[in-house]
Amino acid sequence: MFFALAIAIRTYFQKIADPADIAATAGVSFTINHIAAVVLPALYGLLWLVPPALVFLSGAALALASLSCAFLVPPNPAPGNETQSFAIPALKPAA
Repeated sequence: MFFALAIAIRTYFQKIADPADIAATAGVSFTINHIAAVVLPALYGLLWLVPPALVFLSGAALALASLSCAFLVPPNPAPGNETQSFAIPALKPAA
């Protein structure tokens, strides 16, 4: 399942990003995902020492936040159409 999600993220990113920015942004994305993969289990391990139910409740809250973000992905993503929540004007280079 994680492999399928990684493919989905990469496909979405390739549809909305400038090809010149893909390598750098993918490196930052990989780093952020790695930090989360190391920090979250450690935090949940500490949280488990308090009441273990909080681990499951906070995990459910993270899943709901992720689901709500997934609903923001438009059916046809493209540059300028990255999200359904609001329009982001395209940035133009300074003259």
